[in-house]
Amino acid sequence: MNIWKKVLEAYHIYPVSIEKQTERVVKVFDGMQEYALKRSFLTEQTIEDWQHVYHIAREKNVTEILPVYLTRDNTFFHKEENFYYYLTPWIDSPEMTDSAYHIERTLQTLAQIHKKTRQTSRIKSEHLKASFQGFSNFCEQSLEQFQVRVTDYESRKYMSPFELLYCTHYKGLCHAVSLLQEKLEQIYGEEETEILWSASLCHQRVDDTHSKGGYLINWEAGSLEHPARDLSHYFRTLTGAYNQPEKTIQQAFTVYQKTNHLTVKEMQLISVYLLNPSSYLSVLKNYTERRTKKSMVTQVKELQQQFRRLEFAMNWVEFIQETYESKEEQPD
Repeated sequence: MNIWKKVLEAYHIYPVSIEKQTERVVKVFDGMQEYALKRSFLTEQTIEDWQHVYHIAREKNVTEILPVYLTRDNTFFHKEENFYYYLTPWIDSPEMTDSAYHIERTLQTLAQIHKKTRQTSRIKSEHLKASFQGFSNFCEQSLEQFQVRVTDYESRKYMSPFELLYCTHYKGLCHAVSLLQEKLEQIYGEEETEILWSASLCHQRVDDTHSKGGYLINWEAGSLEHPARDLSHYFRTLTGAYNQPEKTIQQAFTVYQKTNHLTVKEMQLISVYLLNPSSYLSVLKNYTERRTKKSMVTQVKELQQQFRRLEFAMNWVEFIQETYESKEEQPD
């Protein structure tokens, strides 16, 4: 508690109360105003990038990024005992009674941030293809690993519940990877020498805990990336359960698209990120190489969760094709 108070002195704040929220966040009340004080994960290597986020937000008037207070030394943070602390306004989190509204509002917030900070440039198709080459090779290797595992499991007289579930997933996994390869080809199509590409300020860890009252909080991993990074990450946090909000996400994306228009190729990049089988492979590898002490039930649940995310990705591809690609292909 003394450390929290010492940090607050750097902001000329003398608290009436300090309430612990998590191991790293406290809620501060000084008799007039409430604040959130965080002991961050920032390091000497990442602190400059984090500060750059707020410089961009100020320059581009990005009001959807929750601001940080300056210390009495006019800095964005205070360092105490090798930890970087920063102070923001306290934003109450009302109970989410309407998840569809929350998803749409989060995507609206993202769309505003991505639009206001968008930087567009032209890149050579061959350079883009080269940047994806390693990922393309990974896709080929994934198909080989899937084939090895299904051959191994089906050769056994008795399969475990995990192995049996994997075998039911096999055809879907192969279809997901083939779709991924198809989308990669469409992104850096051979007929184009240059491709219009964009980068925006991306949060990189968007989830419901970071979306509050029209703000996005906790920009410790923020950087300039393609908006597909944020969108695919957020969609993955929303999916994996048996009742994943597929239609809600699709409807909310149409709202996002009205504010920050993405080309079909950019939407295909979202598909590529969503179709990435690495998380599924990680669960499979942990089981195969006995890297985990988790129960069979837990491992089965994790495998099914990752497959549901790939199912969402495959349905997402269909949604983009029907809603956007078919319209683009129609003659004027």
